[in-house]
Amino acid sequence: MNTQDRDDDNPANAWMWFGKLAPPHTQLETVPRDALLADMRAHATCPLALLVSAPGFGKTTLLSQWRRALLQASDSACVAWLSLDEADAEVNRFLAYMLLALEEAGLDIGGLSPLARSQRLDEQPQRTVAALLQVLARHGQPVTLILDDYHRAECAAVDEALLTLLERGGRWLRLVVSSRNRPSWPLAALRARGLVHELDAASLTLSMAEASQIFGAALEGSALATLHAKTEGWAVALQLARLWLARGSGSAFGLPSFSGRVSEVAEYLAEQIVDNLPADCREFLLETSLLERFNADLADVARGRDDSARLLARLSQFDALLVPLDPGRSWFRYHLLLADFLRARLPAARAREIHRAAAVWLARNDDLVKAVSHALAGDDTALALRLVVDAGGWELVLRKGIRYTENLLSQFDELATRAEPELTLMHAYLQAKLGKEALALELLRLAQVAAQDTPALRRDYGAIEAMVHVYFDVFDDYERWPVTGNAAQQRNPDDPLAQGMQLCARAVGSLAWGRMDDVVQAARAARVQMQLIASPLGENYCLMHEALALAMTGQMACSRQLLSEALRQAEANFGTDSSLKGIVGCFWAQHLYWQGEWKETPPWIRDGNATLEQTDGWLDVFASHAEVAWRTALRLEGLQPALSVLDDAARTGRERHLDRLLHLVQAWRVDLLSQCGLAAQALQEARAADLESAAGHLPVPGLGWRRLEAVTLALARLALANGASAAAQARLEAAAGMFEQAGLMLPAWRFRLLALVARRKAQDGDVAPALVQAAMAPVVRFGLSGLLLETGPAILPFLPDANSEAGQSLGAAVSQLRGWQAHPVRRRAQFSAKEMQVLALLASGQSNKAIARGLDVSENTVKFHLKQIFQKFGVDNRAAAVSQAMQQGLLSP
Repeated sequence: MNTQDRDDDNPANAWMWFGKLAPPHTQLETVPRDALLADMRAHATCPLALLVSAPGFGKTTLLSQWRRALLQASDSACVAWLSLDEADAEVNRFLAYMLLALEEAGLDIGGLSPLARSQRLDEQPQRTVAALLQVLARHGQPVTLILDDYHRAECAAVDEALLTLLERGGRWLRLVVSSRNRPSWPLAALRARGLVHELDAASLTLSMAEASQIFGAALEGSALATLHAKTEGWAVALQLARLWLARGSGSAFGLPSFSGRVSEVAEYLAEQIVDNLPADCREFLLETSLLERFNADLADVARGRDDSARLLARLSQFDALLVPLDPGRSWFRYHLLLADFLRARLPAARAREIHRAAAVWLARNDDLVKAVSHALAGDDTALALRLVVDAGGWELVLRKGIRYTENLLSQFDELATRAEPELTLMHAYLQAKLGKEALALELLRLAQVAAQDTPALRRDYGAIEAMVHVYFDVFDDYERWPVTGNAAQQRNPDDPLAQGMQLCARAVGSLAWGRMDDVVQAARAARVQMQLIASPLGENYCLMHEALALAMTGQMACSRQLLSEALRQAEANFGTDSSLKGIVGCFWAQHLYWQGEWKETPPWIRDGNATLEQTDGWLDVFASHAEVAWRTALRLEGLQPALSVLDDAARTGRERHLDRLLHLVQAWRVDLLSQCGLAAQALQEARAADLESAAGHLPVPGLGWRRLEAVTLALARLALANGASAAAQARLEAAAGMFEQAGLMLPAWRFRLLALVARRKAQDGDVAPALVQAAMAPVVRFGLSGLLLETGPAILPFLPDANSEAGQSLGAAVSQLRGWQAHPVRRRAQFSAKEMQVLALLASGQSNKAIARGLDVSENTVKFHLKQIFQKFGVDNRAAAVSQAMQQGLLSP
């Protein structure tokens, strides 16, 4: 095959897929395994068939025959084949090949196909698995997936993906897996549930009758019995013996001399065969044994020769050892036993030369992971580094994703990673994406000195430094990055990627500072650069930045339109279940919240939870998601779920060192507790967080605008809860004016609505109609009924007449408000009088023995009551139970 003419859209023509999506074309299938096939037919409905044995027992042969039997039994059978190797231990690479194998078998995998071909699957493997399960359910017919040599790719992530498929897709998916070792799966539990059918080495052993079919008349009677006993029915050893006898280099009289383990028999026979080959064929076998799969072109490059095609033709009789992988007999692999035998006999210096030559060919043909593996095996770190840099270096994180890059970098040792600035920068960016601030900054510092001396490295350093600042919310220098396309061009001439990334950093930095005009300008300029380099991922981020800025300035329709475009692009380029869609969905849930569609937010919130737990993000994503999640949880579910959301947000803030998120959580907790009538606890937390002091030192615009918005709402709620309505009114109206002057209209509208409630309470219902109209106008104009729901039932007296056009547009919100109480219902478990007594003593710090004495009961009775209390609160310790009792108002703080 001419690799230059291959069609990348056809998996049958991509070199790296040869030998993976179909069984090898081997003569070993001449021995039909009828008894084993009958056994497999008897267990055909079992979700998992597992074949485990040492190499050479005919696992691949049996699987090939089973595949053919399934296809012959039904014209519509969907039977996929995937041969695995060590590189497939990276879970997204494994999933990509698995999807392509299923597609090759006839399964319509829809939007997963282009993602698998480009190996750009979602960073979260379970999302890809979930999407595949949906495909299988839509297909509605049994699908068989055969995985050969699973031991070569087994790892925790691959195990998890397959077990999920087995557990949830067993209705449609039949897994047939061969492995040298028993996988690290809960096989006992699977066996107990009837989910697995196992075949071991004893089952796979060739019978005397099957062995006789290999030799025919060449070996009869006692000689055949002797060989069968010596080889213990080991398929590969019997095939090697057949080749040995057929070449005339041995005779049946020598068979009794075999002794020891069957592996020694195989090695002896392999040695006899190889040593009797012509010198050029023997040299060819040795030199190509390092290659996983090869054709004449790759063999020529690796060997530095031009005679590989001719030698392959001369070796065509050795199908049992040199296995053809395609009907045209252009691609081959060695039987693993023979490969091990040959590699041990190749001189080390020659092996290094072959590894290096193969690495260059593999990189040129788009398998960078294998290319780097060969370069490093050839003791050539410089070559491995050059291949990575030529492929894009740190940009691979953007193009191929986190897991691909992790897999690539894991092949280099730590010394090389820190000594080579290109790898150091790549690693720094990867760690930033993973949320590991200390390591990312340390690696950046290491690369900084080396970067100053090289223009290309300076460019890379600048781009990666910008992204590190974004991920860890470091925006102390507002002018650090350009805000216009012209300024970006001057900093990074003719480099659209660097320009785009620095403009994106400016957009996020401007969001942090509350300067929304700069956000829009930078995001639009960045989007142009992302379009130039055809980066749908980068373009999507630009859409999100601009959409959020427009929403804050009150341009709701334009903001929603941009988010709709972002959702469409995310689905089109990365699939309907992608992490990118999950991030966009966080902002989409925010729009649903603003528009009063609170009951539509939970699916988007749940998807955001799953996404943000495992995917990189920045403060705007975390903050938007957390606020919508806790506010809707409060109304739809109650106090405790809302507190749980805030606990999760605080954990994220601590793990990612996002101080602004932690400050927001402090304010939100006070807001939440105040709404739920827990004014004493809210006041205690407000004092602990020093919210009052913070409110007086946060300029707008400025880095504190988000915190000031949250603190203003929280302290106003607290003041209302404590009857200080006039103070709440003054605070809200002052903040509204400040935010309006800065162009941050949406926060100002929130303040104006709550200020109406505060003014009405402070002035005994006397509120000027003009103030009401001004506060209600944006709600009616932009359909922001969610802000009414956020304000609560106290806003009802200000709403337009139900018969008016404005009143009709807000009808759904009015109905919800009238069904709500003054503050959300707090779901609480029912506690008996005795349990309340135990709680009170528990809160005072009493031991179980002291509680028993105080209540005149046994310690076992106290333990029983404690167990009931823990279950009702959903906790597992005394301190947590006391905390929950205080949060739910059962105990005074």
